[in-house]
Amino acid sequence: MTLNQLICRAASAYPEALILNYWDLQKEQPKSNINTDDILAEFIANELYSTFKEDASDEQQLAEAVSVMQSAADDLQAIAHALANIDREREYEREAA
Repeated sequence: MTLNQLICRAASAYPEALILNYWDLQKEQPKSNINTDDILAEFIANELYSTFKEDASDEQQLAEAVSVMQSAADDLQAIAHALANIDREREYEREAA
C-alpha cells in the first residue's frame, strides 16, 4: 500500500474529499492550502503522513492508520462530551452552593 492509496481511501470517506486539498499526490506529502480552511482535513493528511512507514506491511499500515484516527476520534468525543455537560455541571454547582 502506498501513502497515496491510504490518503485517497481516507479522502473517499471525508466530506467532499477535502483531505486531498491538503495533499500533494505528486510528492506524496502534505501541502498547505490557503484556499480552504478545514483544519480537520489538514490534520488527517498530516497525521497519516507522519505515521506512515514505507517498509511496513499493508496490514501494519492500516492498523497504525486506524489506531491514530481512532485516538483522534476518542479525543474529539471526549471534548464533545465535556462541552455537552457544561450546563449540567453548572446546575450541579448552583445546587451545591
